[in-house]
Amino acid sequence: MIPPGTETITFGLRLRAGCEAEYRRRHDALWPDMQDALRGAGILHYEIHLYRPEGILFAFMIRRTDHTMDRLAEQAVFHRWRAHMADILEQTNDGPLRLDLEHMFTLPEAPGDTPV
Repeated sequence: MIPPGTETITFGLRLRAGCEAEYRRRHDALWPDMQDALRGAGILHYEIHLYRPEGILFAFMIRRTDHTMDRLAEQAVFHRWRAHMADILEQTNDGPLRLDLEHMFTLPEAPGDTPV
């Protein structure tokens, strides 16, 4: 169960072959101002997982329902981060190739469950 006033979002990205270690290194050193921008946009929890055989990154986040993620593109740090990652993520004309994921299943809540 996700806390009231929040929602989940998922998407995929395609990592360029051989860039796994560099991707991890860059995220391990995520800039403080980028962290602040994500948190300020209403992101409460953000995970990224790699399906190594295909080089697909699966992102999962919990964000406030009143998030302002649509305004991240107005921030200079967002554009600097995209440029910083462009050489290791497959790109389209608009930025990283984003793979939309279709929600398929959620484990039903058990009686008495409390939000995570």
